[in-house]
Amino acid sequence: MNSPLVSIVIPTFNRAHLISDTIESILAQTYPNWECIVVNDSSTDNTIEVVNEYVKKDSRFQLHSLPAERLRGGNDARNYGFEISQGEYIKWFDSDDIMYPNFLEAQMSILIDNPKLDFCACQWEYFYENGQMAKNYINLKPKNHPLYSYFIDGHVFQTNSPLWKKFFLTNKSLFDPKIVRSQEADFHLRMLSFSPQYITHADFLYKVRRGHESIETTSSDLKKQLSVLNYFQNALKIIEQNTFEGKFKLQQYLIFRILGQVYSVASQEKNIFSRLKYFYFHKTIFKYRSHLGIRTFFKTQLGLCLLVFFKKGYRFMLLKQFDLRKK
Repeated sequence: MNSPLVSIVIPTFNRAHLISDTIESILAQTYPNWECIVVNDSSTDNTIEVVNEYVKKDSRFQLHSLPAERLRGGNDARNYGFEISQGEYIKWFDSDDIMYPNFLEAQMSILIDNPKLDFCACQWEYFYENGQMAKNYINLKPKNHPLYSYFIDGHVFQTNSPLWKKFFLTNKSLFDPKIVRSQEADFHLRMLSFSPQYITHADFLYKVRRGHESIETTSSDLKKQLSVLNYFQNALKIIEQNTFEGKFKLQQYLIFRILGQVYSVASQEKNIFSRLKYFYFHKTIFKYRSHLGIRTFFKTQLGLCLLVFFKKGYRFMLLKQFDLRKK
């Protein structure tokens, strides 16, 4: 019986000097039945030439260009790679990171032995140009609801970590191409909101390169901060639609993060006219006034006014009492 096909999807932009290491780590996989779809996002170096050398040698490699009508960036490149994939399982991977040889085999073994699972996720290591390594430990067995634990209890996934059943992902909105920061967190949170069956396992199966620019780092700081703000707003909507123990506290935490992020982005705006658009957060504050309490409710309303008109009010909007990460 043939082993199921795994589709490895790799977005890339100007990675000619690094992507060979990634591809060589895929070639070294002990699980042989995979296809590797590299999606080039308008590289201006010789990334295409480097990848094409592997395409010529091994038919499991494919090189595609992100279509002109798609939004630039790693997010839509990941989505496009998913759309053209043929495998029963999906592994998104970054073009500068390294798989350990048993990465696919270990995760496929878990999913095959546990057919009801929608994905499994592992731990990882970081490596630096000076040779240093650091393990990244995640909370493997959270006691709280996954949505709560994802924000508060260290139960997180990096994009490379999960191996997904394609069936679970089909007909869902995947990576949001409009955001340039927190896109991984946004994607994983939305997938968790569909109540998947999954396990996180203790194996360290790949390493993430540190100390260089990511695909998205060329975006402006304001655009990045706006993306984070949108992520927290979307998260608050998702939490609103679910019922679980700790929901009220998590909503308080998200309001704390949203107001802090509003201050971060609005204070970068140069004039009062560009800051006026943040006035609509009065509606969010009013909607969740029972989460804040009367005194904090009026305090944050005042803080938002001071922010919009005078670029002041930070101490009125910083709600440290709702920062659950410190408890």
